[in-house]
Amino acid sequence: MGYDQLSTEERYQIAALRQAGRSARQIAEELGRHPSTIAREVKRNATPYDGAYRPSFAVEMTNGRRSRSRRNRRYGPSDFAAVEEHLRQEISPEQVVGMFKRDGRPVMSHETIYLHIWADEARNGTLWRHLRGARKRRRKRYGRKDSRGRLTGKTMIGVRPEIVAQRLRCGDWEGDTVHGKGKACVLTLVERKSGLIPTASNI
Repeated sequence: MGYDQLSTEERYQIAALRQAGRSARQIAEELGRHPSTIAREVKRNATPYDGAYRPSFAVEMTNGRRSRSRRNRRYGPSDFAAVEEHLRQEISPEQVVGMFKRDGRPVMSHETIYLHIWADEARNGTLWRHLRGARKRRRKRYGRKDSRGRLTGKTMIGVRPEIVAQRLRCGDWEGDTVHGKGKACVLTLVERKSGLIPTASNI
């Protein structure tokens, strides 16, 4: 049986079912997955300080491994140096790729350039400010940087108090939305210290 990457929605389902006391085998039957897939997911992405499984942390861990994979390490700082020079001249990633190809110069895809820009922003870089749509703050982006559904005035993870990141106190809640194939959207809430997920029985 081939292994397909678990979706974000499935990870939230795993957390909810574990909270309800379901075993890995029962969760696997519920999701149509192999029990070893569930067991491996919980083991690989459990929080290191208490061993609890939190879906938001699991997604962060998975994305981190993916970004550090060999496939995404093909390009280093020297490869992006010339690209960054053009970006700072207000030239879009798509145009940069087109110019490099026209001149017969090797270049990565524009999607890879966008990922580099967002990684730079996460390090407090300013590359994103040179994008033409910077004032609109990512009206359209790629992969996990899609801004659809974000709430106006929402406090971003990068600026929350340090004590929240340490998970040392109760009462700090983390919310997220899970959007399936249809129009419906599910709101999920997790208490960061305890890992409590509200259900009909504890609301």
